[in-house]
Amino acid sequence: MNSILICPKCATSLHYHQDSQGFYCDNKHHIDKHAQGYWSFITSTKFKGAIESRQQLRSKRFLMASGLFEPLLDRLTSSFNQLTNGQLAVQHLNFSCTDGLYLRHLAENNNAEGLTHWGVSEAENSLFAANKDNTPANLILTPYKKLPFADKSLDIVSLFDVALKGKECLRVLKDSGHLLMLVPGPRHLWQLKQKIYDNLVEKSLILNLPKDIEVVNSEAITFTGDVTGEQAMTLLEMNNLAWRINDQLKHEIKSHSVSGLEFDYLLITAKLANLK
Repeated sequence: MNSILICPKCATSLHYHQDSQGFYCDNKHHIDKHAQGYWSFITSTKFKGAIESRQQLRSKRFLMASGLFEPLLDRLTSSFNQLTNGQLAVQHLNFSCTDGLYLRHLAENNNAEGLTHWGVSEAENSLFAANKDNTPANLILTPYKKLPFADKSLDIVSLFDVALKGKECLRVLKDSGHLLMLVPGPRHLWQLKQKIYDNLVEKSLILNLPKDIEVVNSEAITFTGDVTGEQAMTLLEMNNLAWRINDQLKHEIKSHSVSGLEFDYLLITAKLANLK
């Protein structure tokens, strides 16, 4: 059976072998499914993927499952379901899928027929965690600079908590496809940022999106929540802010809960621009 994947060695189409759950191309290159539930498309011995500690993965997993992000997950699901409504054989890629939390939530709340989920990551232990939590998606370890999908083969590419960089996500998107992007707004984690930056000033959000896409819809998602000090540190780590904190400030943040912490996101639906 043919797939939308391409061989990482010779860039020809891959075929899926049902019995072995592996992929192979006409040039006899084989990719077997790893015992930990994903396929590795890494071909270079010099590849150094991202690594998250077990503690980081565990902390993020507990935080995301705490109910704190329900308003966000509900809005993501609603927008995603609108994109799949009435469509058949939809191919969805969650770029940088981490431990699969978003994938699981989208899959559990969408009944569209023929919807196939894919998740890619550069972090092997994140994919292991995603498989362990029974994420209903095809999980692939791959460099982000060269995705193993054929040109214009995906209907939806989602990027949650990760910036759109380079051309790969656009290359694999169908002309009729959509990008679904979640980006932090100006007041995201405001009370925590005030502890890190002196004289913090709110600035307007600048998207800096490539000219190859045009925005179809944008939706602000804002809510507040109460978090413990440990959860606050996890949030800072998730948003690449923890490296700015010295040990003294880290201890202070961990020692105090935060009431009414602001969460500020912008959910963007975009498509390929018609550049003529």
